[in-house]
This record gives sequence, structure tokens and C-alpha cells, in this order.
Amino acid sequence: SKPSRQKGEDTLWSSRLGTRGRALLPFAFGAVGSFQSNLQIVRAFHQSLSCSPPPSIMLRRQSVRLKQARTRSTCNNVESINEKDGAPIKKKSRKFACPLRTREAALEGHDVMGVDEAGRGPLAGPVVAAAALVPCTLEGVMDSKLLSKEEEREKMYQALIESPNIQYAVAIVDAARIDEINILQATLEAMRMAVDGVMNPKRGGKVCVSRKGCYVVCGPKAKKQRKSNKYYALIDGNKVPNDMPCDAECIIKGDSKEFCIAAASILAKVTRDRLMRGYDELYPEFQLQQHKGYPTAEHMALVRKYGASPIHRRTFAPLKHMSFDEQGRILTDDS
Repeated sequence: SKPSRQKGEDTLWSSRLGTRGRALLPFAFGAVGSFQSNLQIVRAFHQSLSCSPPPSIMLRRQSVRLKQARTRSTCNNVESINEKDGAPIKKKSRKFACPLRTREAALEGHDVMGVDEAGRGPLAGPVVAAAALVPCTLEGVMDSKLLSKEEEREKMYQALIESPNIQYAVAIVDAARIDEINILQATLEAMRMAVDGVMNPKRGGKVCVSRKGCYVVCGPKAKKQRKSNKYYALIDGNKVPNDMPCDAECIIKGDSKEFCIAAASILAKVTRDRLMRGYDELYPEFQLQQHKGYPTAEHMALVRKYGASPIHRRTFAPLKHMSFDEQGRILTDDS
């Protein structure tokens, strides 16, 4: 059986090498012999490549991993309470790297705020943008999409707004404005409004379903004097809004790279989720608390059954292929 297996391997390698490869074998390996002997050299060479990398490469890889571990803080352990004796116990959680302040540190001399949005994809509800200037680093702040549980997001939201000297603002752009200028322009407009809210905070008002149109709600003014009057915005995504009130740059996937953008993503996400829970009380037939307005199969079925509410985006499919009466009931459906 051994000679037949060897012959099969030779045939395989011969087919892989091809005519030109077989002709170049003696020159490539410095061997002048039969094709069979040259093929054995090729097989040995291939086996050497399939082995572990040389020690120098392994050490280089290890040093890179150690450097990454030193420069990134990870949220590994979460304290919980033992139900029996009330003693704190350590429980392992998912390991997600907390974003750094790399770009923020490079912009020394500026007050750097992060900007992010929530709610670009849903069929219903507003798009919300938040801008946050967070001097204090909080453990557990990360991209809101990685905080899968609503309780986790609420907890981090509360920790952020109570952190020392935070400045933040959230901007709400409603469905009517989205239908008027499209979702991209509405998102950029909300980001610009939020940044202006941090730079020029105005007191009064709060986020609630009773407020109509587009508006901004600002957090408390920082008690400590800022280090400069130069503001700089780091914006999640690939576009910077026009007519920004300060210098800005965009960072693709910035909510997983920069701490201030991750903080803004949590503020925007929690603010919008709270709004959608409020809208669920106004329009319970659409079950907005469950899907937050996103186009799930259940939500689509409810739209086809009940029509559209005042907070539904009529320019989003499949609603844009439908016509409605004044009460939102479907007249025609070409979707």
C-alpha cells in the first residue's frame, strides 16, 4: 500500500507543478537528477513550509499581542451579588475591548467630543444624534451595539450623565423631516444640531413624545472650566456634516475605536429607545417597544394590517409603495 500511496502523491504534485514547473525543478532546487528525485525535494520543501513558523516570527507575533494588551483595557470581570449570603462574587463576562482615546489624545489643546447617531434604519420614529464631551474615563463604555441588554445600556447611560464635568446634547429629527430631506441628510443635520448643543447649551425642555418636530436637549453645563475654547468633533461614519460649528473629522467604525464616540452612541441609543417606549403607549397596535420601529417581519405585518402611524417614515420601503388616507389606513399597496 505504501508504494501506491507514494505514487498517488507524486501524481498529485506532478499535476500541481505543471509542465513549466517540472522543467524548472532542477534549476529551482539546484538538483540535477530524475524527476522523481526532484519531486521528493519539492515534497520535503512543502512539508517544511507547513510546519510552525520560525521562532523569530513567533516572538514578533507575541510582542505585538503583548503591546495590544498593554494599550487596551478590557472589561473582563463584573461584580454580582450572591443571592444566598449577599457576598460579592466575581463573574466572567464577555470580553470586549473598551475604546481608547487615541485620536483624542493626539488633539491636545482641544476639547474633543464624540458624535454618533441611532435610528437610521427603522421604518418608524425619529433619528437621534448625540454629542458627548466626557473628561472622565468610565469602565464599561463601549459601542452601544455591543451592549446587547437594555439594562446594560441604561446603566451606562446613567453613569455617563452623572460623570464629572460631562457636556452632552441629543438632537431629535422626526419622521416628517426625514421624509422631507432623506435619512442621510436628516442624520447629518441631527449631528450638527447636537454638536452646536454642546458648544452653545440652552437650558430647558426634555426628550418626550409630546414634543413635535426637531429639537435639541442639552445636559448640564460643566462646573469645571474647560481647558480651551477650541472644540473638535470626532464623528462616527464616513461623512462630516456641512456647516459644522467647529472643526471635525469622521472615523469609520469610530464607536468601537474612540471612547468619546462610544459614549455618544450609548446616549443616542438609550434616548431613542426611551422615545420608542413612549410611542408604544400612543400606538400600541404596532408593538413599537419590541422592535423599536425596525422593519421586522412582525412590524411589516402590522403595518399592512393597521396602516401607518404619524411617526412612520413614508419614504421607506415598503411604505413608499403604498398610499394612505388621512388616518393612515392603506388605500393602495404596490409593494
